[in-house]
Amino acid sequence: MIKGIGNNPYIDLDEHLDVEGFTSLHPEICRGFAEARDYAKEGTWIVPGFDVSKTSYIMDWKPIYQAFEEYQNLPDTDPIKIEGNKIYPNDFKDYKQRNLFTRYLKTALSANDPYVYYFLWEEGDWNERNATREPTDIQKFFPGVTNWVENLIQENIISRIGRVIFFVCDHNGRAFEHRDLILNQDGSLPDYTPHNNEFIHIRPRTKRGFYIWDPDAERKVYINSQSAFWNDQDWHGGENSTEQEYGMRVDCVFTDEFRKKIGIDHIEEY
Repeated sequence: MIKGIGNNPYIDLDEHLDVEGFTSLHPEICRGFAEARDYAKEGTWIVPGFDVSKTSYIMDWKPIYQAFEEYQNLPDTDPIKIEGNKIYPNDFKDYKQRNLFTRYLKTALSANDPYVYYFLWEEGDWNERNATREPTDIQKFFPGVTNWVENLIQENIISRIGRVIFFVCDHNGRAFEHRDLILNQDGSLPDYTPHNNEFIHIRPRTKRGFYIWDPDAERKVYINSQSAFWNDQDWHGGENSTEQEYGMRVDCVFTDEFRKKIGIDHIEEY
C-alpha cells in the first residue's frame, strides 16, 4: 500500500517554491561537489529497517552494511582483514576515516553503493531529522544554496531548518528503493507509525525516474515534479541512470500557512 499524505501519494510543491532559482544554482552546486569532496560522506551504512523482499526488483548487489558484516566475520589471519585493519576507523563519525574504509570495502569485498552525501546542516540523529541543526563547513562551497534554504523561512514556508543534505548518485547507479524506518529495539520490522516528518525534496531535473512504490499493487507512482513532499515511510526510489544525478532534501517544520496552502492543515500526523 501507499499511505501517502492524506489521499495523495505525494504533494507537488513546484508552484509554491522558487524552483527556477534552485535550478539556476546548478553550476555552483556542481563546483561545490568537486571542491567539498573531502567533507562529504560516502556510502550507506545503516541496516535497513524494512523487508527488502518487498522491493520492486531483486537486490543483486552487496550493500555496504553487508560487506562490513562479512569483513567483521573474517578470521584475523585473512589478508583482507589484515590490510583493512591498517585503515580501520577509530571514529566512524569521522567521515574521512569512514570514507577511506568504505572505498576499501567496495573493492576488497565487492560492495556496491553509489551515494555520496553532502550535509549543509548537520546530519544529527536520523530519528529526529527535522530537529534544529547547526550549519556545517560545507556551506562555504554552496553559498547560493544556503541562501535558498534560509529564504524558505523568510518566505514563511518553513519555521525550522533541520538536516539539509544533497544525495549524489553516481552514473550507472540506482537510487535504492527504501522506507525511512528504523528497526524496533527488539530487532523486529516496524509497520507504519504516526510521525511528523516534514521535508522538501528538490532536484534540478526529472530525467531519472523517481517514484513511490506500492508493493501490494505492484505499481510505481512517478513523482513528475522537481520538488515534492511525501510520506517517507512509504517505499520510494529511482531508476538507473547513465549520468551522475542529485537531489536535495531539506528536513524542516512547515509553517501553518504553508500547510494550509498545500492542503494538509487538517492532518496532525502522517
